[in-house]
Amino acid sequence: MMIVSQLLDGAKIETRIGDKFGIACDQPAPFGEDSAPSPYDVFLASVAACTAYFAQRYCRKWNLPHDGITVDLEPVFNSSHVLTDLKLRVRIPASFPQEHVAGLLRNAGACPVKKTLESSPVISLEVVEA
Repeated sequence: MMIVSQLLDGAKIETRIGDKFGIACDQPAPFGEDSAPSPYDVFLASVAACTAYFAQRYCRKWNLPHDGITVDLEPVFNSSHVLTDLKLRVRIPASFPQEHVAGLLRNAGACPVKKTLESSPVISLEVVEA
């Protein structure tokens, strides 16, 4: 799978994920028009969405209702606006079986996006002439 981001007008970016999906991004004012989520917002949303998916998988495996379950992500920044923590909360309804809470949390924590951040991958950047 190849992911390709194309620069558009202003601060807008269109990112293609293979041949299937496109994600529009923009920057908030004054740098952009705030017409779409910023790339950083998409990055944070991917952590929450992946965590939610793995919580949902646990519920399906054990035939548990997943209605009312949400995942909140609260980013924590230092004074230099550098991300220092991600606080994830899996919110469950009071009716959720207590004997499954630990399993739900363990499975939600298996999200590969979260695990990738925990292992700090090496990222390379280079210029290639078209």
